[in-house]
Amino acid sequence: MSVRDVQAVIAASGYARHGRPHGGSAFRACTCPKVGCGAVADGSERDDCPEHRLNPAQLWHWSAECPQVLAAARTAVGRGLAVFPLPIGGRVPERGWQRQATLLPERLPELLAGRGVGVGCRASHVVALDLDVHGDDDGPGVLAALADRLGETVPDTFTVGSPSGGRHLYFRAPMGCTIGSVSGGRTRLGPGIDVRGPGRRSGGYLVGPGSLVGGRPYVIVRDVPVAPLPGWIEDRLQDQQR
Repeated sequence: MSVRDVQAVIAASGYARHGRPHGGSAFRACTCPKVGCGAVADGSERDDCPEHRLNPAQLWHWSAECPQVLAAARTAVGRGLAVFPLPIGGRVPERGWQRQATLLPERLPELLAGRGVGVGCRASHVVALDLDVHGDDDGPGVLAALADRLGETVPDTFTVGSPSGGRHLYFRAPMGCTIGSVSGGRTRLGPGIDVRGPGRRSGGYLVGPGSLVGGRPYVIVRDVPVAPLPGWIEDRLQDQQR
């Protein structure tokens, strides 16, 4: 099955939705056009056709229902962020997610069909700051206050907003960076700030743009190039690691 053919049919449909849902994201007795064996079929083939690597109706209807997932993932990949699938509605990936992380946009329709989006820090070569905003935590305010105290500024960089109102700030890691992941606001940057980094082996990850958790989306709020990791942030994280 050609992913390019599938996407062409989906685009031509205007992302119209058809069919009757059965068993979650799969569809049975669907009458919409589907791509089968490299050509547009008449809709009569079985949804579980063994000739297809991926259920054609499932791919069709996922793309028709959630084009924003694919669009957000493509934007992230375009900014040099390697993405991998997350369980739909979840934050915890399946084992082996590190091997699935990709920077190839042509793999995304198949890789993310019916899934959420994760961003792998090691494959992306980034350090990400997770600025929490809940309870007494004010990660963005804490980071801004630290920068002001040091006479520094927080660079403009690719940023994703979380459903709670927090922010994920992505920074390009320097060569050989082994900064790991720290949660619970225990970083030297201050409370309300978690860190996800490439680490020494598998690295950390974040829920990526386009994902829905609890019915609420992670969205791109600053679509700009990923900025280099500032030295004043790197120094504190490296000191903590040592």
